[in-house]
Amino acid sequence: MEDKWQDISSDDELDLLVHVSRLLGSNRNLVLHGGGNTSLKREETDHTGRKVRVLRVKGSGTDLSEVERSSFVALRMGDLDLAKDRRTLSDADLVNYLRKSKIDPDEPEPSVETFMHAFIPEKFVLHSHADAILSLTNTDVPDFRLREILGEVGIIPYTHPGFELALSFLRLSGSTENLEGIVIRKHGLFTFSNSAKEAYRKHISIVERAEKYLSRLLDGFTPGIKEKSYDFETLLPKIRGAVSKEKKKIVLLDRSEKSMRIACSREAKEYCSYGPATPDMLIRTRYDFLYIRNSEDAVAMIREYAEKYRAEFKEYVDPSYPMHDPYPAVMVLEGGGIITQSTSIGECRTILELAHHSFDVAGKSAQVGNHEFLSREEAFAVEYWPPEMRKLKKMPVRKLQGTVSVVTGAASGIGLEAFKTLSRNGSYVIACDIDPAIESIARDVSNSTGTESLPYVLNLKDTDGIRKMFNVIVKTVGGVDFVFNNAGILKSDYIEDVKIEDLDSHYAVNSRGTFLVSQLAFGIMKLQGIGGNFVFNITKNLTHPGPGMLSYGSSKAFAAQMCHYFAIEGGKYGIRANIINPDKIFKGSRIWEGGVLEKRARAKGQTVEEYKRNNLLRVEVLPSHVANVMLALLDDATFGATTDAMIPVDGGVI
Repeated sequence: MEDKWQDISSDDELDLLVHVSRLLGSNRNLVLHGGGNTSLKREETDHTGRKVRVLRVKGSGTDLSEVERSSFVALRMGDLDLAKDRRTLSDADLVNYLRKSKIDPDEPEPSVETFMHAFIPEKFVLHSHADAILSLTNTDVPDFRLREILGEVGIIPYTHPGFELALSFLRLSGSTENLEGIVIRKHGLFTFSNSAKEAYRKHISIVERAEKYLSRLLDGFTPGIKEKSYDFETLLPKIRGAVSKEKKKIVLLDRSEKSMRIACSREAKEYCSYGPATPDMLIRTRYDFLYIRNSEDAVAMIREYAEKYRAEFKEYVDPSYPMHDPYPAVMVLEGGGIITQSTSIGECRTILELAHHSFDVAGKSAQVGNHEFLSREEAFAVEYWPPEMRKLKKMPVRKLQGTVSVVTGAASGIGLEAFKTLSRNGSYVIACDIDPAIESIARDVSNSTGTESLPYVLNLKDTDGIRKMFNVIVKTVGGVDFVFNNAGILKSDYIEDVKIEDLDSHYAVNSRGTFLVSQLAFGIMKLQGIGGNFVFNITKNLTHPGPGMLSYGSSKAFAAQMCHYFAIEGGKYGIRANIINPDKIFKGSRIWEGGVLEKRARAKGQTVEEYKRNNLLRVEVLPSHVANVMLALLDDATFGATTDAMIPVDGGVI
């Protein structure tokens, strides 16, 4: 454990708190994803101009590695000290007490460990969930042995976080005299000092002693299972469907060296039952992980896991609380890797990292002594603890979160607008286009919408390329829910001028390519068993053909006919297919480039501006009009009983 302290120029104690917090937060072996907390006691001036002693403590769920001065909430120490005389504080009373003790009601909610920070007398208090500490305390090793390893530390048996833990500290003695730190079994480490630097160095020193002891031991993973060959193209959609029965999920398969070492170890199955490294992880990882021995049993095992979770929820949790997702967040595939699931790919990665750390702790703790973690009743008490559940409420929930969409022709025009619309609503979009600029475009869309996407350079004439793309999709996110068949090419010629090669090109892209994209997605949707959606961007030309459009219109008519069959054959699987017929979408569209727009206007005997607004409403039809109709078609509450329909978006054909 490297001491990374560097003196900073500021004498402001809050700047020192920010500095030491970031040092802890930047070390993934100490703090992960919103875990850990830090605080400072000092005098501040309140709104009346009076000097008040306050506790500045990290806001709940804030990432220590990214804290700013504004990340720390000020509470009146006088109010917090008075709580020492209380024997108990209900969850509701705890929330109200802390809220009413804030100096500024507009500041974030304070850490769930606020009272522990307040009751420790020193100015600076630091708390982490260090892997090395947990590897020792998640065992039956006696207190005297822990002190031999860690030094002069106070040891508190596992106690429910929050006010109960703070009272346990008071029962310990309420004093930190002659202590370098306090260890809470199955939870973590507190250090403290009137100097930020000293509090940090105590923390590093205690963790370093734990690491030094553990370095003499094996890591707890014995190779013994050969790497297995799985048909992931079939298995992952089935797993995604199994965990998405109540809401759509992203499924992430990790076959990194670390995940494969775990999945190929003899101990992995046992460690899956150990629970996460610290209670702080429960809200994301659940109590235990699912070990899947073979692909044939995967779906049934996921179903059994969910049934068990529901039963335990009824046994241990107040029924007034809404039940969390009952499906396993972490699945170890024997000899195949680790699978995580959540409503975003970022959360999947977070859960994977938490799982890796939990396995590391499990492996080490198994070498130290008999592994001990929370009982299931204690674990459910933490998972459904209102201050902890507030973290879930901070996570943005958008209409299409957890869904996977494929948009063809996503780099411009209607496709780009559809891509943006889906991303704004939380869908993970595979944005494919023949234009290599799709990669930079996708970065811009993801940055502006806050939803990650997968750009994919694809020529719809390339049948092998389409198959490869869907292989990548399945191995990246587990499956697909929605396909917007938008890509197309347009070359306008009168019948006598149509060239066979142009006819073939229109067919290859607008017909055959669209079919193969839909066919492969359809197969995945059937494997998932959770329905699906196709929207075909056809054209007004389908119902109102114009001169000079034979090649383009005929290829689009093929795609329209295709939609009918996807609706007919997909109905019994809950798969819907519908058509949007837009007309004259010029903004951002490339199919009108190269003089096509001017040529079509001349064919109608109109100026370009007249041609653009040549409809009953006399409006220019925009890509956003089409994208919003597409979005509405995905809404089951609105169009859940609609399939094999055509919706014009054309301003009214004259």
